Amino acid sequence: MGELDFSNSSTGSAELIGYCDDILVNILVRLPGKSLLRFRNVSRQWFSLISSPYFSRCLGQSSVFPSAIFLRMRNKLKYHFLPLDTNPVQGPTIRSFNFVDDSAGIRLLQSCNGLLLCCSNNRIGEYNRNYYIYNPTTNQYTTLPKPGNRTPSPNTIFGVILAFDPSKSVHFKVVFVRSSETTSHLYQLEIYSSETHLWSFSSHIPKVKNFGQGVYCSGAIHWIMNNSRSLLCFDVHLERFREIPLPNIPDDWDRELKCRYFGECGGRLHLILTSCKHSTKQFDVYEMKNDYSGWLTKYKVDLNALTSTYPEMTRSHSHPSDWDYHAFRVLAIVVHEESKQGPSPSSFIVLHIPGKAITYSFKDKTSTLLHDFAPGCSDIEGCTTFEWDDAYPYVTTLAIV
Repeated sequence: MGELDFSNSSTGSAELIGYCDDILVNILVRLPGKSLLRFRNVSRQWFSLISSPYFSRCLGQSSVFPSAIFLRMRNKLKYHFLPLDTNPVQGPTIRSFNFVDDSAGIRLLQSCNGLLLCCSNNRIGEYNRNYYIYNPTTNQYTTLPKPGNRTPSPNTIFGVILAFDPSKSVHFKVVFVRSSETTSHLYQLEIYSSETHLWSFSSHIPKVKNFGQGVYCSGAIHWIMNNSRSLLCFDVHLERFREIPLPNIPDDWDRELKCRYFGECGGRLHLILTSCKHSTKQFDVYEMKNDYSGWLTKYKVDLNALTSTYPEMTRSHSHPSDWDYHAFRVLAIVVHEESKQGPSPSSFIVLHIPGKAITYSFKDKTSTLLHDFAPGCSDIEGCTTFEWDDAYPYVTTLAIV
């Protein structure tokens, strides 16, 4: 093949990009997932490139921030889907998961870097329940195989966590926390690997208050311990445990702690703790240091101005000293790269206040309405209510499941 002459030609520049996969990848990873799905039809080269594990890893490295959230509606198998842009959502936002014909319905358990862990909604016989890994960007799913020749008693699964990091591997693991067959006072981990398609038993684990609220971040699963003074951290690759102290808290809080939020964004672990003894419009957002040596106070939040904008946040029938005197719930924290000048303008917290979902900028201290669930609602009672564990981030990924 002769050399191509690209000099002084915009067409030639376009052809150069077309022939250079690295340049093409660098451009394509910046596009929305829906556009990428359409662009796979441009040519065989583009289909092969966009569908490759290499492109999936590149996309995972460049697109780890949520562009929307699913909000679970209580007592229903339906979810609000809210894009996290600056425009309030107009029209219907409610969705159901029907990617597979499951007579019991599909329940969302966890979101992890673009993949969703789902299960059948049947409540009888945990081991008879189907578990699914679903990619909402590509609408592909896989059903987890049942564990091998196990003979557990019914209803022995206490938590199921998906571990997936597209920047490191195209494969995922699913960790089941279940009762031990040998030790009554401990639980045991059973792990499925998509790479080997096999189940294996791992370590025994102390009994923690709520294994259903584990957070995967930086290769490890984290749970808040029963005493609320430390995290239990499980390295999924090494299959090792360690405890990590929680941030230092004021002495007058004693043991009366409330976890307002515990989650991950962009490979960073975030935590919000407040006291059950005090009403609070002011709180700190803690972030785990990269070397896991401790916590730093990432942001100081003061919602005083917000309560003036949204007076319905104040519970008129409560006492100002009550911890829930101000009606709000933290649904998500979105943190982008920052400079020495302070928080990025695109870093924000997502709050649910009576009848509404809003964003609150860490830098500008301004709020933006995402969605009004109940126009005219003036009190949190009677309005749709969400907690932080009802929110599931949506991240674009083309990972093959």
